[in-house]
Amino acid sequence: MRGNEAFGYFTTMMSRSCFLNRCDPRSRLAAFIIASLIFARVGQAVALWWFVALIVLFLPWMAGMRWQDFLFPLWKMRLFFLFLFLLHGFFIPGSALLPYTQWPSTEGLIIGAYQSLRLGLMACLAVVLVRVSSTDELIMGLSGLFCFFKKLGIPVLHWATLLSWTLECVDRLLTLTDATKYKLTMDADRQGWAPTITLLSQRASLFITDMMADMVHQERQLREQGIPFGLPPPAPLAFHPGWRDIVLVVYPFCLLVIPWISTMDQ
Repeated sequence: MRGNEAFGYFTTMMSRSCFLNRCDPRSRLAAFIIASLIFARVGQAVALWWFVALIVLFLPWMAGMRWQDFLFPLWKMRLFFLFLFLLHGFFIPGSALLPYTQWPSTEGLIIGAYQSLRLGLMACLAVVLVRVSSTDELIMGLSGLFCFFKKLGIPVLHWATLLSWTLECVDRLLTLTDATKYKLTMDADRQGWAPTITLLSQRASLFITDMMADMVHQERQLREQGIPFGLPPPAPLAFHPGWRDIVLVVYPFCLLVIPWISTMDQ
């Protein structure tokens, strides 16, 4: 086994045996929703921000991720966070940060920094959730977490099935797009707007043809599975929470107690 293959095998085994992978998909999704709502409402309480920072520090270990993989999506969003930071600084009135100018305002930059931190924290949660959960697990978590809406007549299972099929189709369409791009390429000596438009039209025609063939293939597979119409529903799974699921769901609620304790101390 080569070095890269051994490292990939080791990383895969670590991600499978991590804390979050041993939790039920419904527990992961519930913890993600609760923590996102709390992060969105985080004020300027110092104690609460310290506890939030501890959550972020433990996320790579809980997901079995390297710090490079954990921080890379945030690094790709750096321009967005910078734009959000400056947007608040230049458009929210307040005391000027620099002398002899009216902008940026100190209050606006503070609000922009907090807003960027909140969105960054929620992005961290989303990166970890997608890393440790497959598409089927996310759909199963959604359908199981919101199953009580069935009593109100809301077709939760139907929506979950449609979402699962949509995500699967998007993945196939992206694969077809890449395949079309590599099938038809342009020679170096044919640069110009006319050859470019011709190439794009040929790629579009090939993509539509491959997409229609893929649709026929998927319909044939559904009929072979005994599904003449509609979509196959996700397989049901009994929910038997363990101690990891309880810790994962209860811990974000503990953050709600921190501001109350800080207020009592004052």
